[in-house]
Amino acid sequence: MFNKTIFKQTLKQNWKLWAIFTAITAAMGGMIIAVFNPEQIQQMMDTFAELGIGGMMAGETFSLIGMVGDMFYGMQGYILPLVFVLMTANSLIASQVDRGSMAYTLSTPIKRVTVVCTQALYLILAVFAMFAVVTVVGLIAVQAVHGGNVDFDTMTYINLNLGIALLLFAVSGISFLFSCVFNLTKNALLFGAGIPMAFFILEIMSGTSEDFENLRYLSLNTLYDPAAVTGGGTFLPQFIVMAGLGAVLYLLGIWIFKEKDLPL
Repeated sequence: MFNKTIFKQTLKQNWKLWAIFTAITAAMGGMIIAVFNPEQIQQMMDTFAELGIGGMMAGETFSLIGMVGDMFYGMQGYILPLVFVLMTANSLIASQVDRGSMAYTLSTPIKRVTVVCTQALYLILAVFAMFAVVTVVGLIAVQAVHGGNVDFDTMTYINLNLGIALLLFAVSGISFLFSCVFNLTKNALLFGAGIPMAFFILEIMSGTSEDFENLRYLSLNTLYDPAAVTGGGTFLPQFIVMAGLGAVLYLLGIWIFKEKDLPL
């Protein structure tokens, strides 16, 4: 259920987009690590506390891994890979059906299930490869800029990247599923992009006010909590749920595409 020719073609068509989003995401993560200065951050937070802004942070001890988890993996490290996932998932199946190029592919002896499994594999590998690069760049930045002068837990950093990769694996499963369900790009994007973006917005809204706090339970993003990872909280069960959910969504999408009628 894998075709090397289709995989190479998909890789050739998407590698530039992947490289751009990966480079920007890795650079942003590396910059946050590079500019970390605990003394300056502490002074800034204490000043905010005196002004009545962010008073809950006064007196806290700020670590590099804690700041990276809060500042990067809370939003910046997620939004760009999310855009990549939404664009790519649609282009792999629904866009090809819409344009008619899928009909050409399926006119060959290659089985339909082989095509969809190969496309699914590409998207999964692209997500995890992206955060493998982010992880390596971050570790290099720590050593290059800070050396051994800061307390930095490498395993916690790896878990941060693994967690966000698993979240995007699950989210990409949603996008891939609807790319397999619909034959028109507009419909695939409506649900395949709309639902993940709704999850993201709900997660943001839940943190703006206590009145909206319960909205976080409507969002898949709630399963990934960087603060739990950096603060010694419980995160392994959530990781398992995200991995299982992503696998189910991909398998469901593959089955639907295999069984549905196509306008060929």
